[in-house]
This record gives sequence, C-alpha cells and structure tokens, in this order.
Amino acid sequence: MTTPAVYLVGLDGSSAADHVLEVACGLGRALGGTAELHLIHVLGVMPEGRALKTAPLVTPTDQLEVGRNLLDAASAYAAARFAGRIAGHLAVGDASREIVQMAANVRADLVVVGTAGKTGVERLVLGSVSELVVRAAGCPVLVVRPKDYHARVIADIEPPCAQCVAVQNETARAKLWCARHSAPHARGRLHYEVPPSFALGTMLLRP
Repeated sequence: MTTPAVYLVGLDGSSAADHVLEVACGLGRALGGTAELHLIHVLGVMPEGRALKTAPLVTPTDQLEVGRNLLDAASAYAAARFAGRIAGHLAVGDASREIVQMAANVRADLVVVGTAGKTGVERLVLGSVSELVVRAAGCPVLVVRPKDYHARVIADIEPPCAQCVAVQNETARAKLWCARHSAPHARGRLHYEVPPSFALGTMLLRP
C-alpha cells in the first residue's frame, strides 16, 4: 500500500485561513486519495482579569462550539475538493505548541500555516505563531500568505515592472519581459529559457 502524504493545516478562523485551506486542498488534490488532510484549530486560554465592559463574556462552552463549527465548515470545504481522508482536531493552549505537537502525533509530512504579513508590533503578535512553528516543527512547514509583490517588507526588493506584468498577461506568460528589460542594461540579468524537449533523445553533455 502507498503511504499517504500527511498534511496538517492550522486554522484560526480568519480570512487568511481560508486561503491556507485552499492551498492545502490543492496540494491534497494533486495526490488524489493518497493524502490525509488534518485540520487543527487551537482555542486560546482567555487571560485572567480581562475587562468585560467592552466585550461580552465568552464561556468555554461558547469557544468549543465556535471551534467545532469552524472545523465542520472547513472539513466540508475540503471534502468537496479532494478525495483523501480528512480529520479535524480541536486543541486548547498555545497555538504554536499545539500545532507542533499535533504534527508529531499524526507524523505529518508537511505543516501548512498562514501569516498575516504584518510588520512591526503587529508582526510580533500575528506572525509569531507561524514563525515559532517553522522553528520547532520536525517536518517541512509551508507558510501561506496572499500574493502581493507591492508589499515592500525589505526596502531593496522592488515591486514588479508594470510593463513586464502587462506582457506576461497579454502573452499568457509566453513572454516574461517588456522591451526595456529584454534589452542589455547596467543592472543586467542573465535569463535561460529551456524548451520542454531539451535533451530528450540526445546525448548532449555539458561540463
């Protein structure tokens, strides 16, 4: 029997988690029935002394119900998109620790988590779970974030050339570069395009 690929997907109920689940389903669908999709949602422990004047009281029973509903909805979404086994897991505690522990429990081959893509103080709070999972997991971790090449987290990374993007869209990516970037320039880059049939049926050897 073929050993299934085991994916563990961390879900937090945010809009970003929808994209995480979509990506994980795409990976599982590529493997057909030889994949297992494990979904985990971690309930945080409400800090003591939290002021209740600005928010209604949330009981543990309410939290459990919300968690179960989230997993039920995610499982239904996944079941419509690939034929492998789906299992939901509800845990309580520190999110990063529980995700890493569940990965060990189910012997995951890949952990899929999301990140809010924030910077500064927001990054310390929202990005810490995915960062800690990357550091602590005993298997590869895929961090899913929305594609946005205009979010310049590193100052030296430039956004894509608008003309190049237009050429890629107009030619269905048959061409990648606009006229300006196709011509030699001071900050030149060397691009290789390898045809799909390259070296098929040949004995061409290169050092």
